[in-house]
Amino acid sequence: MKTLIQYSLLFSFFFISLISCATAQPAGGDQTITFKVYGVCNECKERIEAASMDAKGVKKAEWDKQSNTLVVVGSSKMTKEGVATSVAKAGYKSDVMDADPKGYAKLPTCCQYVSDEDKH
Repeated sequence: MKTLIQYSLLFSFFFISLISCATAQPAGGDQTITFKVYGVCNECKERIEAASMDAKGVKKAEWDKQSNTLVVVGSSKMTKEGVATSVAKAGYKSDVMDADPKGYAKLPTCCQYVSDEDKH
């Protein structure tokens, strides 16, 4: 009986340790931020991702054209507002803030997503 209790405690400790490892943050304290950024093409993808990389703490940026979803991974120094500001300066609207008018005016006509152009 005593052995059974010891094994039960050991198993419980192992199980709790396994769960806590599975729910831990990414290595190095990295965080992931996701939000919508509006664009229409692969050129937009390049600009959105490059602008995102200019934000403080960003290590990786990936924008999906079909869903308009930007996923950024970075350090604790990265903020959603910081990334959104960099993207806005490049001329792209997000669900966090509007595009900077000067940045938007510099986009090629086909990339001006407010127009009636379809994604291409």
